[in-house]
Amino acid sequence: MNNKPLATLTDEQKSLIEQLATDKVNSMNSDQYLCDRIDEKVLEMEEHIQAYFHERFHFHMKKSEQK
Repeated sequence: MNNKPLATLTDEQKSLIEQLATDKVNSMNSDQYLCDRIDEKVLEMEEHIQAYFHERFHFHMKKSEQK
């Protein structure tokens, strides 16, 4: 990792980094971020476990729609 002093960054670079950091924090606080992380974990599972997850997911979706 480069240990270049922060003082050597331009104001434009600092502004861009500030926006990227803010965007990442806001994204991490969203439902979509959480759903994406869950999807990543499900994709790592074996097929029979994925199938059971999807079965239970659809069950709970239908259950929540009935409320």
